[in-house]
Amino acid sequence: MDAVLDFLFAFRPVQQFLVLYKKNALVAWRNRRATALRIFAPFLFLLLALLIDRALRANDRQNTAFQDVRDPAGEAVGGIPQCWQDIYIGKGRACKEVLYQPSPDPVVDAIMASVRANNPVPITVEGFPNSSAIQAYLYDHPDSVLSAVHFERTGSALEGFILQTNTTVKYFKGKYQHPNKFVQLPLQVAVHREIARYQLANSGLPNASGLASSLRLEVGLKEFPHPTIATVSVLGQVLGPFVFAACMFSFVTQISSVVAEKELGLKQALRTMGMVDSAYWLSWAAWEVTLAFAVAHSICIYGLILQFDLFLHNSYGLLFFLFFLFQLAMSSMALLLAAFIRRTQVAVYLGFTVFIVGWIMQTVVLFGVPYSPDYYKTAKSAVTVIFSMLPWDLLAKGFEDLGAATLGVYPGLKWSQRASYCRNVDTAEQEPFDPRVEYRSYECVMGLNTIYGALLALWAGYFCLAVYFDNIVPNEFGVKKPFYFFLDPAYWLPRFSRASNNLRTVQRSLQQQPGGGAAAPGQPPLPPAELDEDVKAEEERMKALLQHRTDAGAGAMALQSVGQGAARPNAVEVFGLTKLYKGSNGCFGTTIHCCSCCDCCSCEKTDDFWAIRGSWFGIEQGQLFCLLGPNGAGKTTTINCLTGAIPPTGGEALVYEEPISSAGGLDRIRAQMGVCPQFDILWNELSGAEHLSIYGHVKGLPRRKVASETAALLDKVKLTYAAAQRAGAYSGGMKRRLSVAIALLGDPRIVYLDEPTTGMDPISRRYVWDIIQESKPGRAIVLTTHSMEEADILGDRIAIMARGKLRCIGTSLRLKQRFGSGYTLAVSVTSAAGSGAASAAASGRLAMVGGGGPQQQQQGMMQMMQNAPADVERRAAAVKRFFQERLGLAPVEESKAYMHFLVDRAREPQLNGFLKQLEAERGALGITDVQLSLTSLEEVFLNIARRAEMEAAAVSGQAEVAHVTDEGVRLNIPIGAEWVAHEGVTYKVRWGTDEAGRLVIMDASPASPQEAAALFPQQQPFMQQPPSMMAQPQQPQQPYPYYP
Repeated sequence: MDAVLDFLFAFRPVQQFLVLYKKNALVAWRNRRATALRIFAPFLFLLLALLIDRALRANDRQNTAFQDVRDPAGEAVGGIPQCWQDIYIGKGRACKEVLYQPSPDPVVDAIMASVRANNPVPITVEGFPNSSAIQAYLYDHPDSVLSAVHFERTGSALEGFILQTNTTVKYFKGKYQHPNKFVQLPLQVAVHREIARYQLANSGLPNASGLASSLRLEVGLKEFPHPTIATVSVLGQVLGPFVFAACMFSFVTQISSVVAEKELGLKQALRTMGMVDSAYWLSWAAWEVTLAFAVAHSICIYGLILQFDLFLHNSYGLLFFLFFLFQLAMSSMALLLAAFIRRTQVAVYLGFTVFIVGWIMQTVVLFGVPYSPDYYKTAKSAVTVIFSMLPWDLLAKGFEDLGAATLGVYPGLKWSQRASYCRNVDTAEQEPFDPRVEYRSYECVMGLNTIYGALLALWAGYFCLAVYFDNIVPNEFGVKKPFYFFLDPAYWLPRFSRASNNLRTVQRSLQQQPGGGAAAPGQPPLPPAELDEDVKAEEERMKALLQHRTDAGAGAMALQSVGQGAARPNAVEVFGLTKLYKGSNGCFGTTIHCCSCCDCCSCEKTDDFWAIRGSWFGIEQGQLFCLLGPNGAGKTTTINCLTGAIPPTGGEALVYEEPISSAGGLDRIRAQMGVCPQFDILWNELSGAEHLSIYGHVKGLPRRKVASETAALLDKVKLTYAAAQRAGAYSGGMKRRLSVAIALLGDPRIVYLDEPTTGMDPISRRYVWDIIQESKPGRAIVLTTHSMEEADILGDRIAIMARGKLRCIGTSLRLKQRFGSGYTLAVSVTSAAGSGAASAAASGRLAMVGGGGPQQQQQGMMQMMQNAPADVERRAAAVKRFFQERLGLAPVEESKAYMHFLVDRAREPQLNGFLKQLEAERGALGITDVQLSLTSLEEVFLNIARRAEMEAAAVSGQAEVAHVTDEGVRLNIPIGAEWVAHEGVTYKVRWGTDEAGRLVIMDASPASPQEAAALFPQQQPFMQQPPSMMAQPQQPQQPYPYYP
């Protein structure tokens, strides 16, 4: 068995197919309730259908027609009922019981007056001149009259009458109302009785009136004796919709699962790890075949358990293949619809919409509308074709045929009769057959054999359409292929594409820029002076390398560093990378703005957005390249371009000589790539070990190596104890560690870590830093982070982006030297008691403190400790005066341990002499510690971001930002200004960035005199500066590069 598995796993698509099939099985097993519902739902719906059938039959047996009647009882005929007792009229409607004609007529009017007077209940009797008048009234007032009587007169003689009633047998809520018993017989008896009374009263006999009034006419009704008539089962008609409803659980579950993987980014994560699309789609198709096989058998078994005639008398194979192929067709339809949906909630709504539409259309099929000779062999055959493209219609037709084959004496269908029973022939060509032996239908179109073929065609057709539309419909990143993508040879043979053509395109675009240009292809050129010198140098180095590659052609594939003479080869080379997100011109423009959950569109007008504005840089092997920037700067977009998640608009990048803009390049590099995305992309149902195992097989690791590497990585990120625990139960930090482990799986040559320590506690963060540091040899690592400390510790080179452009690049020390505000001096002072105690303890002469014996020494020590706070304050004040007198500085931050002074670049020449003076006065000032450091990387980051926002504000015309202080003062602060004057008060402004990366004011507070002195050392007094000058931001003393 191991040899067979080793053979199969040697082929990467087969290995991916098997592990993705296993993934689907594991997720279904962990969601046991949903999976069990798919298996057992058919039983519940079949049981419901059985109960409905039994209830209908029980209600039918209340009617004597369905009872065994041997000696029926007579039933007296009563009076004419009131019209509201008709179940189609009911109470609350204006109605009449009897209309008659002719009127006026003395004989007829007298007879009908007696009918009304002698009826047991009040009724309405109205006369009309003739029959035409009555017919017109009945036509204009439907369901408002019970009956009409038409008398026939010849001269003065009354020859007879005609009764007119509705002949429909009415049924409502289990009750039948037959017009013969309800109104016809009572009306006939009443009219006959009153005619007899009228004739007797006018006969001239003695006491004729008394004889007429005493005349009685008793009439009864008695049916024939009869045996029980079997009730007709409706299961053959209703089972189709009920089975369809049961199978819809599988449909909704499947479409939700597929869309959820797309929405959560799981599908893209698998692609990034090297998954081929064919393995993904075939794994879903194979898993649904497995479930459809199980559900189809369960439906057949449930039908046999419930003793349905349709299941008992028809072939098991006919039933199984009908259910099995129907579910396959529905599974492919689910994949097709999932290609157009991006949100799981929308998928659920769509599933229920499909259910309602299918139920309605199945009801139409039950009436034989599309599957009859009238449609099949006429111009209406297109209706049959359209209906047959929907699987539920074929299911209803199949059920209709199977149900008809078990009605009455029909014996059902055998497997061999799946085609022969269905014939559409003229009467002259119909052959006689014994209905007790076989079932035939001579008005049948589309038998079971044809239905099976149609369902198979729908399964394959919907599956192909699902793959096609999944490629041409924009995915979660807005990426799509052209509609003719399948005609491109690179789609079928991606590994044979190379990079030379893409690089030459970039080179030609670059040569077309005026003067060489600093812009990327697809952008307007930027003047070279607008770039930072380090960014410019890196760009020139990459351009030289680009020239080298395009000149060398296909033969020069060995990477070499150009311009710096580095011994290590380049792992990543980025040549003018750009990414443009096109805006919308509204409904009357060329494009419109579309919703992210589906393809619903609106008329909203949006502008173009340049996420990346021409990046040129290289990353050497064994180097950790840290990419910083505020939110929206283009960091994650850059990583998405480098990993192939989204295609760049312009430019090119090589990852170990493989181009990112070609399918072949991505296919070759993804097996050597590791990615930790910005947000955790995990299956909540799978454990940490299962995640690593799945991704390991997707990357193509040897089967026997996956388990050992999984265990090693879990131990490395300290998740061994939670290896079997579901990822959904992990904390945020545990999920990030698992994502880091997935990125390091398979010893990748290039690793992208997008904010890997987000959500971690300090201990876990420090441990992950150690893991990243240990992983640097032999590979390149690209790291994005919002932690300046993380970048400072881990980054070999750091680049800062803002508004899509690379603003600076270099080592941490280089950036601090060039873009920091100077140096930070941290000074710590202590009291004389603390200083003396420490000195005594260090020299072993603690007994000397205070002099005298032990008691005196202790009292002296206590006295010194009590005076310590005041002593510290005095010494701190002395240190502040020392800094103020010699450098004009006030502390920018104070704590119980240290005072921090910011020495700007203007005072750097004085710093050496000042430190010598400070060391000389250290003892007198009570200074215990002095720390000198460059300003933090965070300050560098904020300076870069602030300058980028100032540029954007200048372009947009926004010069000031309104801000209200905590005291309620409204300030108009120039963008980027560090201080501002308002009504004689100077405010110090602290800037930061919000979640969207925009520059915002964090705080504006009145400056203290010391802060004012630190800000304006050359101008005293501070408050006498002109307000116009104070409203401008402080200018640096040495030139800063301009950042466009």
